[in-house]
Amino acid sequence: MRRSLVWVVAALAALWPLTAPGPAAAAEPCSRGRAEGTGPAPGVPWERQWLDLDRVWAMTGTAPSVLVAVVDTGVDRRHPQLRGGTVTGTDLVDGGDGSTDCTGHGTAIASLIGARHDRTVAFAGIAPQTRILPVRVAERIDDDMNPRLVAAGVDWAVSRGAQIVVMAYTLPADSQALRAAVARAVARGVLVVASAGLVANGDGPQGPPVPAIYPGVLGVSAVNGTGSTHEGTLPGSHVDLAAPGADVTAAAPVRGHTNYSSPDMAAAITAGVAALVWADHRDADAVTVVRRLTATADPSPGGWGSPSYGAGILNPVRALSEPIATAENRAATGFTPVAAPTEPNRAPGLLVGVGFAIAALGALGIGILRRARRRATVD
Repeated sequence: MRRSLVWVVAALAALWPLTAPGPAAAAEPCSRGRAEGTGPAPGVPWERQWLDLDRVWAMTGTAPSVLVAVVDTGVDRRHPQLRGGTVTGTDLVDGGDGSTDCTGHGTAIASLIGARHDRTVAFAGIAPQTRILPVRVAERIDDDMNPRLVAAGVDWAVSRGAQIVVMAYTLPADSQALRAAVARAVARGVLVVASAGLVANGDGPQGPPVPAIYPGVLGVSAVNGTGSTHEGTLPGSHVDLAAPGADVTAAAPVRGHTNYSSPDMAAAITAGVAALVWADHRDADAVTVVRRLTATADPSPGGWGSPSYGAGILNPVRALSEPIATAENRAATGFTPVAAPTEPNRAPGLLVGVGFAIAALGALGIGILRRARRRATVD
């Protein structure tokens, strides 16, 4: 009898991660306020000219769409430029389809990637044909980021077929759950793009730039209209590439546009260019896409491999048009395979298929730029 009781208790303990309750229902979403846009973008965004987007769009006008997951604060699909391209996502905070965005951060990120053209404004996303998959994992990125919930969001996005996962922020500390989720995504051939982060403001020690520091993640720093790094951008070996991120125009919740300055926006722009490259080169994989982005980047003031610029400054025209000779490609060196953990994260409200482990093992060998340097991440 005692042996049977022990067996039952053990069985229940094993099942607990699978039966954990879903996201706790908040009394009211956005209880601390809700952002809402007003006026449209006043003119042509400088980044549109810097990136030569009119030429880029002419080169890729009929390219098929890529599914990009924005694991963030939600995406407000009420905005006219996001209605057509935002698919049904999920909300791991309050429940729902991911369309609630209290602060506008996720909406801005999504719009920089894939906002549709609107003849009344000069702003549009880098890849207007892209499908955006919203995955809401926090109300605010400043203080609400739960790494286990973010990990669950990554797993959910991958299970829904996302080819690119964007985490345009940094978390304050390392997380085994998130590290494992990222490794699973990379092993399945997903391109993970993250913000390089900002230097700590003096209130505490500088934490590791999670998730940009993880193996297989493309870390992006921000530059301004002169090509200089945006003030406060965190340099380091986690920076693989630089892109416009200072005073860039993005969509606001509901309507209108606003300006943002941070490496978060640079990560979004890079993800948009990656989506264009992938759509234009359908036989490519994540590694090939990164090779194109890094090998065709414009030289930076610090030279190739600079801790502030990585391989250089993103150039979408070159990434789409120039042939890449792998043997002569400096930016293709340093790739290392990333082994994915076989046990998916069990975050509240999320059941990930057991097929993850099998698929991950079959996809070993995927790596991203200069990952040998990140094998010794904090544990």
